[in-house]
Amino acid sequence: MSDLATISIHADANFHSADIAAPVSVSTTYRFPESWNNNAAIKAGYLSQQNDAPLEEVISGENGFNLYSRYTIDSRSRVEAVLGEIENGYAVTYSSGLAAVSALIFYVAPQRILISREGYHGTHGCIGIYQRSNPSVVISYVEDMKFPLTFSSLNDIDLIWLESPQNPRGEIYDLRLFASLKPPKSILVVDSTFSPPPLQYCLAAGVDVVMHSTTKFLGGHSDLLGGALIAKDKNVAEALKNDRIYLGSVMGNFEAWLLLRSLRTLNVRVRQQSETAARLVKWIIESKENDVFSIIKKVWHASVPAHPGYDVALREKWGYSAVFSIQFKSPHHARLIVRKLKYFANATSLGGCESLIEWRAAVDSKIDPGIVRISIGLEGFEALQNDLLQAFIQVKKIVDQEFPESSLNDASAGSQPEVKPEEKPKDVFEDIYSY
Repeated sequence: MSDLATISIHADANFHSADIAAPVSVSTTYRFPESWNNNAAIKAGYLSQQNDAPLEEVISGENGFNLYSRYTIDSRSRVEAVLGEIENGYAVTYSSGLAAVSALIFYVAPQRILISREGYHGTHGCIGIYQRSNPSVVISYVEDMKFPLTFSSLNDIDLIWLESPQNPRGEIYDLRLFASLKPPKSILVVDSTFSPPPLQYCLAAGVDVVMHSTTKFLGGHSDLLGGALIAKDKNVAEALKNDRIYLGSVMGNFEAWLLLRSLRTLNVRVRQQSETAARLVKWIIESKENDVFSIIKKVWHASVPAHPGYDVALREKWGYSAVFSIQFKSPHHARLIVRKLKYFANATSLGGCESLIEWRAAVDSKIDPGIVRISIGLEGFEALQNDLLQAFIQVKKIVDQEFPESSLNDASAGSQPEVKPEEKPKDVFEDIYSY
């Protein structure tokens, strides 16, 4: 099998069952196999192997026995087989995306971590918890690095954590560059939640472990909570599975079954969502001469040639995420538009069949207050286009009338301390892609 559509449907075919659709079990515990007690007695020396039945290996999980749901269950073993085949690695699932993040951090046990100051605030929260019991941990930030990168830039880093595309604006990192320069003993992890296969294959770009919040595009229906780590090295995946037994952060029976169901349609869902998102971004940018669109300062999406990482996506032939952000000229535009739409639910999360929109400043104070993050679902392009247009018209009229001064200023004006031109921090992405 080589294509995603076939893999996502047939990669678990070796789990023998007469059912066409994978069955779901709600059991948490299972009867021991008949040989279980004798095997234990032989190992402990209570029975002689010569005088009794030979010691039989009891295998839990795939094509073997399940003992207890914290160890293995069929639905979880099946979905991990499919995820691993999709990414061409070895998958370990978790009860949530942040459970996966925490598991990786505790597995690596890094003393030096490289990460962006931006990205998903939950990841920073996990690192903060880890630092509480490891106060000597040193955090370095991508924004402080000198570019172009060299081997010496990364030679003392244990864990490199990148988010690509990065939440919420979708900046893209050159994964091959980081992979080529990292020290042999360091671990390069990429959160690829915004661009799962078929849009992006991180392990193929040299990444050691790819992380997904399976709640998002992989789940795709806004009805399951989960996370996954897919490792290039089988030994790493086995170690993570062993750790998971004692961390207790396993994905439940029903969630694993829902995720397996969702992966069957991953290829068609994500391709359609990506195509619609790119068309909407193109329409917005090409409509900038229309006065209605004068409320928009910038559109953040990898399909835009000026976007940070556009050249990387083009080189890798990666598709474009179905998530993009609109940066309005006033926080009032951003605050109001989320309540003026019919087909976009004002909710957090992303990747579901339903289009979502969120004023990010309401949940993340680090983000420019003029930004809204939009996740495109499976609705028709024209329906979403018309919905956005009528919302732009409404919001422009309201802000022009009630907050006329906001129409003259950028969203960030007055919300951040004034920075003199020579003191203004340099955008890391301007350097990364300038050479």
